[in-house]
Amino acid sequence: MADVNCIKEIRQLHIDISNLVTPRDYVEKRDDGIEYPNPEYMKAIQMKYFPTTDWTLEEKPIFNSNKLAAWVVLGRLEWDYGYIGHPDIKRVGMMPAAHRVQYQRKDPNALADLGNDVKAANTDTWKKALNFYLNICDDIYRWETPELSEVQRSEMVELAQGIKDEGRRDQIIKTVKGDSYLLNKKNYSKWLSKITYEIEQQK
Repeated sequence: MADVNCIKEIRQLHIDISNLVTPRDYVEKRDDGIEYPNPEYMKAIQMKYFPTTDWTLEEKPIFNSNKLAAWVVLGRLEWDYGYIGHPDIKRVGMMPAAHRVQYQRKDPNALADLGNDVKAANTDTWKKALNFYLNICDDIYRWETPELSEVQRSEMVELAQGIKDEGRRDQIIKTVKGDSYLLNKKNYSKWLSKITYEIEQQK
C-alpha cells in the first residue's frame, strides 16, 4: 500500500507529464481542424516514464442487418511507477473505442480496407488510454491537470512576499501551497494581476 509521500510523488509525476508541451512537429491536424498527437511521440514519452507498460486488446466486430458496420475494441493498459522508484505499485486501466467500417463507393457491399479500419480502432483506443491514464499529450487533448507547476507556485509565493499585511500574505501562500483548486492554471494569470495590483496599492 502506498504511503503519503509515495502518493505525492505519483501525483507530481502525472502533473509533470501533463505539463509537457507536445512539439508542433509531432502534432497533426484533421480536415475538420481538430489536432491530434503523432503516435511516435506518445510512444516515446510512454517508454521514458512507463517503460514496462503492457497493452492488450479485446476486439469485436459489430454487425447491422448482417453487414459489418464497425470494429469495437477494449484496450487494457497496465503500468507501474518504477520510474520514480515504486515498481511495486501497479495500475490497470480500461479504454473502449470503435471505428466505422468503410465500404467501396463503386460496390457498397465490398469492404474498402478492413485492415485500416481495425488499425484505426486499435490506435485510437491506445492513444486515448495513454492520455487518460498517463496524462501524455494533455495539451493536445485538452485534459491538462488544473494544478500549478512548481515553477508557478514558487513564482506566486515570491510575489506574495511583497504584501505587507501578514494575514493576507499568509492566506495567499496557504492557498498557493494547498491542494484545493481555488487557484489553478485557468485563473493563474488573474491571480498574478490581482496580487500585483494589491502590492502597488500599498505604495
